[in-house]
Amino acid sequence: MQVSFIIPLFNNLALTRDCVASLQATLPTGLTHEIILVDDGSTDGTREWLATLAPPCRVWLNVGIRGYAAANNRGVALASGDLLALLNNDFIFTPRWLEPMLAAHRSLRTRAGL
Repeated sequence: MQVSFIIPLFNNLALTRDCVASLQATLPTGLTHEIILVDDGSTDGTREWLATLAPPCRVWLNVGIRGYAAANNRGVALASGDLLALLNNDFIFTPRWLEPMLAAHRSLRTRAGL
């Protein structure tokens, strides 16, 4: 199972850096995943920082400002995961935040998310 974490962005570079760092630091060991960052026209250095990221991060740069929903939709279209996690770039993740959600998904199977 692969999880695709989708994070739409517009400016707020410091928040985005902290979000990605905390996400990467708190994911379960061995989890197959990708982090899709969709930038919606940032002008504060975010795009330059995104260019420095390596896998499992994937970056999409929107031309102009398309909006939050469009950025999420683009991330979903790019995702290859079995599970999608739509996140905000101001989230800070704490240890073991994901495990209860994965357990619920395993338990509920096709009923999860309904």
